[in-house]
Amino acid sequence: MNSSAAKWNLLGALAIWALLVPGTLRADQETPLPPEVLAGTAHLLSLAGEGNREVFHPGKIEALMDFVTRDPKSTVRYTAESGNGHSSSYSELDVRIGLVDLLKYAFNPAIPWFATSPASLRSSSWRQTDRTWKSLPRLWELLGTSDGPVVIRGLETVENTPDTFSGGYYRYDLHRTLIVMNSGSRRTVISISKQAAASDVGRKGYIVGNDSDWNYFYSGEPGLSVTGLGWVKSYMYDSAGINVYTEAGQGQPQVRAASFKWLRAGWSNINMVQNEHIHAGMVRFARAFREIMESPRRPAVQAFENDCRAIEGLSDVSMREQVQSFRRLLAAHAEKLDGGASRNLPEVFRSDSYWLGMKREEMQSALVLETLKSYLGKAPAGQRALSFLPSAQAPRQGG
Repeated sequence: MNSSAAKWNLLGALAIWALLVPGTLRADQETPLPPEVLAGTAHLLSLAGEGNREVFHPGKIEALMDFVTRDPKSTVRYTAESGNGHSSSYSELDVRIGLVDLLKYAFNPAIPWFATSPASLRSSSWRQTDRTWKSLPRLWELLGTSDGPVVIRGLETVENTPDTFSGGYYRYDLHRTLIVMNSGSRRTVISISKQAAASDVGRKGYIVGNDSDWNYFYSGEPGLSVTGLGWVKSYMYDSAGINVYTEAGQGQPQVRAASFKWLRAGWSNINMVQNEHIHAGMVRFARAFREIMESPRRPAVQAFENDCRAIEGLSDVSMREQVQSFRRLLAAHAEKLDGGASRNLPEVFRSDSYWLGMKREEMQSALVLETLKSYLGKAPAGQRALSFLPSAQAPRQGG
């Protein structure tokens, strides 16, 4: 493609994008986080990165923790300006669950992390832990075991779900630092992430039906699935995030989950992300996270651990058999939508070679998600065709 054609393609893409995205908020409708809170985020972000050995100083985040634990701030849209061209946002929610129970689901080495972020992550894999630890520890067992904070550093690979605006999904590595600490009378876990390098090229993903049903198809084809932008080579250039999980009080069954996020993504090295896009993604994550954590149908931890181990132990042949059943169910679901499967799924969905070529990690993530959906009552009756899935569950009694 010559430079003139490339220029007009880029201009056309920008015009289409401007029509597709929602109207951006005016600057006076967004509120910058207080400087003392941003100072706390800067200290936390300094603790993540390749070979990082920076020392954590709890005193440097006192203002941040005070901000996070104040009364809910849902009426104000905060931004975490960074001055480096990244878009940003802040979000929080209260979840009716004890911190220990939350950690047993969301930070359990035996349960893939994406299982509690089904609207945000397709897959996640903790690949490396720093030399202090042999592997990712069970964080809930570290609460109250040390006079000072406990810091764990590592590297993980994640792949996200299709973006609600563009349909793109991305795979990338994250340097992650976890902190287990007491903040006054509250026990707290902080998760800090920094993207290691630019993501793989964005690929076309499809939300099949309502996003709240967590039905997605990942085509593997480069580009964006939104009309007019199929040719775009997009990337997540850089991202960072801080998640704070702090209990309402010692032993109280409520956790404040607060998130700070920065992102630069788009194409031709142009950041196409607006602050409100990030906030919408945070709301998307929070909706699914709360639904899982507060559901009376949420399986007992041990039961779900066993399910995840059973899926991991399936042979490739058995996994592919189960995935073929999943394929039929997804097609049947798409047929019920306006326009049917032909409108809602791409041609590659009908290709046997696509399904036979799925990587083990991709199959495993699909089966874990379908298992969780079955517990929560989000799977159709026909999903019992996936033979390893639990039968209809009575409401859970206790954790």
